[in-house]
Formats: sequence, C-alpha cells, structure tokens
Amino acid sequence: MKKHLLFCLFAGLALPGFGQGRDTVFAVHKLFREKRGSGESWTATGLTATAGTASGNPLYASPKPNGGDVAAAAVAGGVPLAVGLLQMGRYSEAREAEALKLYAEGWGLPPDIRSKLKRRHFKVKATDVRHQSRP
Repeated sequence: MKKHLLFCLFAGLALPGFGQGRDTVFAVHKLFREKRGSGESWTATGLTATAGTASGNPLYASPKPNGGDVAAAAVAGGVPLAVGLLQMGRYSEAREAEALKLYAEGWGLPPDIRSKLKRRHFKVKATDVRHQSRP
C-alpha cells in the first residue's frame, strides 16, 4: 500500500513536467519564428532603401545623385540590412534545432534564448495553430 501511495505521489509530481516541456518547445518555436520574420522585414527595408536610391528613384534620392547621396543611401539602407541579416542569422532554423536538441537532451536552453522568452510566447493563439499546420 505504501509503495503504491509513494508511486502515485511521484507520478503526480512528474506529470506537470511533461506538459511544461511541450510548452517550452512551442514557445521556442514561436520566438524563433517571430524573430526570423522581424529580421526578414528589416532586410527587405534595407534592400528597398538601398536599391531605390541606387536606381535613381525620385522617391528616395535627388535626380542626379552625388557622392554624398550615395553614401547616405548606403548608410540609410545598410543599417537596416545589417540588422536584419544579423537577426536572421541569430535566429536561424539551424540554431533553433540545435537549441531544442540540447533541451531535449536535458541541458536546458541557452541563456540568451531563455532570457528572450516572454509570457506571450507560451500563449497559443489561432494564428499559431495555423502556422503549425503548414508543412
């Protein structure tokens, strides 16, 4: 009788841990998807600003660009481009898979990823279900 009671006690304490692991994996997927999308947006903004100025688009530059205009375009478009590329590299699918592999092996999440996880990443929304059903 005591053995069964002890087993039930340990089983009851262990069960919430299983759900927590799934929630953590879901939150990490959501964080990486969010950050990759943001990086893609920054990259597209940088490319648009740089390409628009370089092609002589009147929305971005004067009709006859001089050296100062070209340098300003490179900085104005280069900064968002660099930020986007760095963010896409930091939150790549390969790094996500590596972090989840280490987590599954019991090593825990890297500190930089753990610090980025917020409560909103653990909440399931209708848009999250739609993203999960995609191949």
